[in-house]
Order: sequence, then C-alpha cells, then structure tokens
Amino acid sequence: MIKNSIIVKISILFITAIIGLSAFSYYFIREEIHKENLENQLKYSQFLATINRLVRFGGNVDLIEKYVYELGLQQIQEEDVREKFENHLTPNLTSGIIAKIIKQENGVYLFLQTPIEWKLYGDLHKNKLFNYYLITFFAFLVVVFLFALVIKSILPLKTLRKEIRKFANGQTNINCKINQSDEIGELSREFENAVEKINALNQSRHLFLRSIMHELKTPITKGRITAEMIDNSLYKERLCSVFDRLNSLINEFAKIEELSSRNYCLNKQNYALKDILHQTFAMLLLDEAQIQELFILPSENSILRCDFEMLTLAIKNLLDNALKYKSKGKVELRIKGYDLEILNFGAPLPYALQDHCKPFFKDEKSNKNGGLGLGIYIVKSTLESQGLTLDYTHSGDKNLFIIKGVIVQNHK
Repeated sequence: MIKNSIIVKISILFITAIIGLSAFSYYFIREEIHKENLENQLKYSQFLATINRLVRFGGNVDLIEKYVYELGLQQIQEEDVREKFENHLTPNLTSGIIAKIIKQENGVYLFLQTPIEWKLYGDLHKNKLFNYYLITFFAFLVVVFLFALVIKSILPLKTLRKEIRKFANGQTNINCKINQSDEIGELSREFENAVEKINALNQSRHLFLRSIMHELKTPITKGRITAEMIDNSLYKERLCSVFDRLNSLINEFAKIEELSSRNYCLNKQNYALKDILHQTFAMLLLDEAQIQELFILPSENSILRCDFEMLTLAIKNLLDNALKYKSKGKVELRIKGYDLEILNFGAPLPYALQDHCKPFFKDEKSNKNGGLGLGIYIVKSTLESQGLTLDYTHSGDKNLFIIKGVIVQNHK
C-alpha cells in the first residue's frame, strides 16, 4: 500500500526533479566557469603580451599597474589565496619584472614579480557566477514550494480515507468536509452529501421495518392468546405452534436487519454443540420425538467458536432446507475435523452455490417455489459475519453443506 501511495509517488517525482536540477546546475555552472576561464586565458595572454612589450620598452611597475587597473583587474589581497601562488616565485630575482599567467580551478590570474615584491591580479567573475548561483537557488525554492503546496493539497486525503473507513465500519456520525476549493475539496463535499442521503435512507428503512414488525407482532400476539382459549387440545396445539413460528420468523428478520445494517454486535465465544442444536430445534418447533425421527445427530459433543444467535440461525435455515428438499431418509449432522457437515438425500442444487447465496434468488428449475429466496443468503451472511465460510458438494445422491472451521475442540 505504501509503495502505491500518491504521496510517495509525488515525493519520488520531486526528489527526481531536485536531483535533475542539481545535476543541470552543476554541469551548467561548471561549463560556464570553464568557458569563462578559456576566454580569460585568451584575454590574459593578450594582456601579458602587452605587458611584456611595456617591459621591453622600459616601462616601470607603476605604468604596468596603471595599465592593469585600466583593464579592470583587481589586486588580490587575501592571504589564503596568495599562499597558493608562492611556489610560482622566481628565487633570487635581482632585476627586471616577471609577468606570468597562472590558471587555477577558480579562475585565471596575472602574476607580477619584481626584485622587491610580487603582486597578484585577477578577475574571478564573482558577480556573474553569483547570478548563476542565485538563479539556481531560486529554482530550488520554486521546486520545494511546489512540493509543499502539492503535499498540503493531498494530505486531506488521509483524513478523508479515515472517515470513509469509519463509515464503512458502520459509524454514521462522520465529518469529512475539507475546506479546499480544488478537486479534493469537491470530492469531500460530494461524499458528505452521499453520507447524509444514506443516513436518511437508513433511518427511513429502520423506521419502516420496525413499524411493520410492530404491526405484525400485535395480531400474532392476539391470535396466540385467542388460540390458548380453544378447548380442542389438537387444534390449540397446532394454532399455537403456527403463531410461535410466525413470531420466531419476525425475530429472525429483526436479527437479519441488524446484521445487514451492521448494527448487530457479535459476541463470539465457545459453546457446546448440544446447546446450539437445542436452541436450533426450539426455533424449528420440534419436540424430542420429531428430532429422533428426522435427524441423525453426532455422538460427540464438540466445542464451537461462534456467535450463539447467528450460528443457530444459520444451522436452523440449513436444517429447514434439508428437511424441505430431501427425497428420503433422515438429515444427518456430523463432525469432520474442524467442520460441521449437514447431509440429506436429494437432487443437487440446480445453480451454483454463489447464485443461491444471492438475496431473493428464485429457483426457476424447480417446482418448489414457495420461499422468498433468502435461506442460503441468510446462512452465508450470518456465517461471514463470524469469519466462517459455507461450502457445498453433491455426491452419491447426497447434498453436503459444510460450515468450515467452526469446530475448535472435539469431545468423544
């Protein structure tokens, strides 16, 4: 992620620009110095020829210095510079004037020596080189300023990313407004508007679903109370089971709504398989005799790591489908390694498992078309919320649904 960061890419771009500017400035100034030195060497050669003619025709030091000053040359007084030219002195000079041109890295110099003293003249072209350095310095300032400006403009992307991540994790009270007039500021404002609309839609959906559930629970409760008043015990038991089933379905829809809106707080702990199956059969409204008649249960009591309510809801839907679509025999639950498996005799799924995991998926190839197409979708959603996966195979006239990795310990 860091390698693909925009800030890293921009930093590399500006570092490359600074290195390129440094290299260009270095070679440009070096070439300019070299060019100036060649010109100065040629010019100083002409100066030297003139000075030698003056010496031959009897010119003294004062006349030569006057000529040198007219050329615009300055006498070098700095001791640290003069020390470098002491090795050019002619020893035991008793008469005459010696004039030399000495080329150094930083310029060309005119060297004059008399029996009494020696002097050094030069024109280092400091003003012209200073202009080059000044231009280079301002170029560096511009590059650094642009780098800081660009980084300052894109830094709010980190804040925007954090707020988007919070919103993706279910936090709706986020603030991602950025006071910028560029594209990033416009993006943050558009996202803020989208968050407000989504929050309004979620509130409307919650209110709508809760209103429906409340309106459904009222007649169910009244019907349950009325059913208790029936004298015929058989009819009474059947009607009560129907109302209990309706009430259980509404509670399941409430859990699914919480899960889909990410308002459900998972509580993963270790639970015994027998406790989970006991709650599952209670949700299916099955008594002990019906359980013995319809299911083959594992003999071992394994320990499962899960959210109790979500896993019982998933197993309940798998068992309900296994009973509904079986062709013969009993539905078997078994433990295999770290997986919980549910088997039944029946035709294979007409579509791939990923198709059946879609909400409101309808089986157009089968005549059994009475549900809403939410069974497998509910199973997949509840398992994924716990970090579990659902797998499916068909072999030997048997459908096999596998909840993978839910078993953490087996007890014989």
